[in-house]
Amino acid sequence: MTGNQGGSRTSRGMKRSLNGRILKHTTLNILMLVVVCCVIMAFSMQSLAKSILLDSLQPMARQSAKTMEANIHMLADRMMTIAADSRMNTATSVNGAEGEGTLRSDDELIKENRMAVLEEAAEIYELYTIALYDLDGGLVLGIEDAPESLDGSFFGLLKETDNLTTDSSTIFQGKLGIRMGMPVKENGETVLYVVGVYKYDTINDVISSINLGKTGMAYMVNEEGIVTGHPDQSLALNKSTLVQLSGGNGNAAERVTTGETGATEYPVDGKQMLVAFSPIRGTQWSLVIQIPKSDYNGLINGAMMVSVLATMAVLVISMLLVLRLASSISNPVKSVTGRMVALSNGDLHTEVTPVYSGDELEVMTQTLDATLESVNRYISDIQQVLTRVADGDLRTEPQVDYKGDFALIRSSLCTITGFMNEKNLGFRLAAARLAEM
Repeated sequence: MTGNQGGSRTSRGMKRSLNGRILKHTTLNILMLVVVCCVIMAFSMQSLAKSILLDSLQPMARQSAKTMEANIHMLADRMMTIAADSRMNTATSVNGAEGEGTLRSDDELIKENRMAVLEEAAEIYELYTIALYDLDGGLVLGIEDAPESLDGSFFGLLKETDNLTTDSSTIFQGKLGIRMGMPVKENGETVLYVVGVYKYDTINDVISSINLGKTGMAYMVNEEGIVTGHPDQSLALNKSTLVQLSGGNGNAAERVTTGETGATEYPVDGKQMLVAFSPIRGTQWSLVIQIPKSDYNGLINGAMMVSVLATMAVLVISMLLVLRLASSISNPVKSVTGRMVALSNGDLHTEVTPVYSGDELEVMTQTLDATLESVNRYISDIQQVLTRVADGDLRTEPQVDYKGDFALIRSSLCTITGFMNEKNLGFRLAAARLAEM
């Protein structure tokens, strides 16, 4: 009984050990696989998202710059229309009695006609001011507090190009506006310059409409890297620089101010920014679109979290399946182990619990059952032979076919009976001689 209990304890220990080892190693392998896959997926998603966003932002910046170009070209067309107005250089008086127009040169009437053109433009278009300037940049005629003279850089560029010119700065009398100049020609020669300052709303509408992510924005800078348009207008009024907005990234600032179209990534105040930029053709400005990477990392992290939770759920299910598989392996092993322990304690009659798994476990239980049957057969045959010998039948022989190394038992039994027969024959011969004597 003690032996059986010891064998049972051994079986329980084997079961716990086998199940635990299978579950431990399987769980460890799955966890390692999950961790490796999650790390690879995280880096892949981050890299893919960055690549897709940068590739998408670049054409978006170019398209937004084209929209800005279209608005500025519309303003330029208006300025060209004003400069090309025939009333700028001629005067037409109407004879009330005749009702016929007569053309005559009259400085006073020309001035009145020019003023009428400027007033109509100021009324129709969104202008802070509009004025006419002579070839030296002095004010000739203007409305709404027009400057008395043009500054050097803008006026110099206007004279140099002798065509429509847009000022690189957007600050006008403490407000934001777009200053444009156009030569007024007479007989192909420039005689005056018409300069108007459009209200900033035309640009601000486009900039404010570019909303990407939660905190993404667009702004403009000129060739000197000074901000000329921003959703926060105070930055443009204070002449903030692109280097300041880019966190001191001089390389990116240089690419923007040289009129390049592209996209890049750099940190600003500890945050990674995805930035795309494109020049606004026909001006000295470039449009910059800036999006914090964290706006999209939230979506990526959310997808990662869902993936991790789904993986953990699959891991739990896998562990249950593995535990079931381990039990299906360990239970037959436990049964076979218990039967072998009982065999070691001399139990040759308890049956082996059959297993129908179709694998090595079934073969193992069948082999153990066949082994016990053979041992019982051999022992029974040995018992019969020895019983007959004890009853005096020395002619008996083993009736079972001993296989393998068990054939030595048959040989030993035959040797014993043969030896006893020889001894018995010797005793008979000795008895016969004694009788004769």
